[in-house]
Amino acid sequence: MKQIRSFFLVFLLWTLVGMFSKFAFLFSYYSLLDGPNAVSQLEVVFHGLRLDIAVAGYLTLIPGLLLIATLWLSNSRLRWFWRCYFAVTALLATLAYIANLGLYGYWGFPLDNTPLLYVKTSPADAMASLQWWQLLLFPLLIVLVSGVIYMLGCRLLPIITDRNAKKSGIRIIKSVMLLVLDLLLLLPIRGGLGTGTNHTGSVYFSSNIRLNHAAVNPVFSFIEAVLHQEEIGTKYRFMSEEEAMALFKPLTFTPLRTDSVTIQHPNVVLVVLESFSDSVMQAKGVTPNLLRYTSEGLNFSNFYANSFRTDRALVSIHSGLPAQPSMSVMDIPRISTSLPSLAGTLAKHGYQTIFYYGGDINYSNMRSYFMGTGFQRVVSDVDFPTKLHTGKWGVADGPVYDRMLADIKADNSGKPFFYSVMTASSHEPFDVPDYLKIKDDETLNAFSYADHCLGKFVEELKTLPCWQNTLVAIVSDHLGAYPDPQDNYQLWRYQIPFVIMGAQMPAKQCTVLGSQMDIPATLLGLLGYDHSEFCYSKDLLDVRVPRFAFFSFPDAMGMVTDSSAVVYDNTSEQIQLSIGKDADGLLRKAKAYLQKLYDDLDSR
Repeated sequence: MKQIRSFFLVFLLWTLVGMFSKFAFLFSYYSLLDGPNAVSQLEVVFHGLRLDIAVAGYLTLIPGLLLIATLWLSNSRLRWFWRCYFAVTALLATLAYIANLGLYGYWGFPLDNTPLLYVKTSPADAMASLQWWQLLLFPLLIVLVSGVIYMLGCRLLPIITDRNAKKSGIRIIKSVMLLVLDLLLLLPIRGGLGTGTNHTGSVYFSSNIRLNHAAVNPVFSFIEAVLHQEEIGTKYRFMSEEEAMALFKPLTFTPLRTDSVTIQHPNVVLVVLESFSDSVMQAKGVTPNLLRYTSEGLNFSNFYANSFRTDRALVSIHSGLPAQPSMSVMDIPRISTSLPSLAGTLAKHGYQTIFYYGGDINYSNMRSYFMGTGFQRVVSDVDFPTKLHTGKWGVADGPVYDRMLADIKADNSGKPFFYSVMTASSHEPFDVPDYLKIKDDETLNAFSYADHCLGKFVEELKTLPCWQNTLVAIVSDHLGAYPDPQDNYQLWRYQIPFVIMGAQMPAKQCTVLGSQMDIPATLLGLLGYDHSEFCYSKDLLDVRVPRFAFFSFPDAMGMVTDSSAVVYDNTSEQIQLSIGKDADGLLRKAKAYLQKLYDDLDSR
């Protein structure tokens, strides 16, 4: 079983290399990390192990195949291939680990494809930040570390002996075993069998963003960035910088209202409903609770989603960022964690912040975004008993709401809280637990279940003492599976509910035009907190702000005002929907808006 032993040793070698890189990083940036204690350092290594194992899986795939070959061939070329492989991988991996150590202090984010961009455009500038001693030390370290890895790797090739004395049956069995082991490497590479795959943000565990960065495997983050590489700053160039700025600037407004509702440090609960829309609310008997709440609180009846996907919606809702037609910033932690967020702002004002989700928090890189923008804790599927994992997406809405209620009841800190929850039961395949109200339509039945859980949660929250000082904001992420088929070029595709309710909130219908990205400024305006860093977000209760909604979907975008609307396909360069006399002028504004958005993202 020499080959099988060698297989596991190769995997272990690469895992240990990743782990040791964590200790080197912690040692090098101890002061920058605010002097982490022993527990924090162990957490960095423990949580980072997920990506260390993933990288080890990638780097063991080819040795696994070579080990199968050693069972059948005694050719010296195998030794040559083995040594060449370890020479190349040891050098490249070491370059990534050493580059991460050298550059993090300057750039403040884990290694990605940025060095390639600098080397491509200006090799001299790429080296300009390094001091003379670093220019001497880093090459020596690269030679030393890669040399050690190479020598250890070469020793793991089993000695090739005469195959004539061995039975072919035994070799076949060993070959099959090694092939199965090689295929099983796809599990650690992927990150398990869950709905979420490995991302850089899969290892984020702390509200201290630098500790999260310490847990990242730079080899993995580099590969991820290269695979997702996009020339952000070169996309959507519709007009000159001067013209774009002239059209864009009037569309932003950040000053704080002076007539804000005076609710002293209220608790805030933000409920994001999966796939709800104005359309599903019109289906008879499906959403009685949500319909009732639209008459109990401040109901925004002319409200739009910014996108067609949950990952985009969550960033718009929490960070006030317009959705992008060709990318998702949640997949780029370097950008997503640079954004302002409701959690980050409220945490500065003494709030406790927790995000709740019954599914895999690593899906779409959610963990990195929420942990990196101010949420002190994330509650996800792994925090619930296995018996509650009843659907494809994990835990159903009911137990997730119950967990949040239990946390609210158990809280005796005296601090206000901001709890945000993303539901999932109204997502395909609509496998809701033990609930059947609408027998002939499983889609509407799932929406009915989600509405039932929402009503049960809000009504129980009303019975708690904290209700007198709590705001509950309810919004959808996007229109989902109802109605079907959908039309991306129609306005109803993006019309969703948004309600703010609470003991101190008036029951009022608000027809002002807005969208998900306006939620941060509107909520913070109600609380009397500064929201100037949310440059795209508008306080919908401020009569001075421009009235419009912007949305996007794959390589297309739309903008709506009280008098006009336009939907434009960037690929065909054709207007797909035009309403009102000023549609052409509105299209110019939409193009300028998208161009300036990509300028902003490119600069982060």
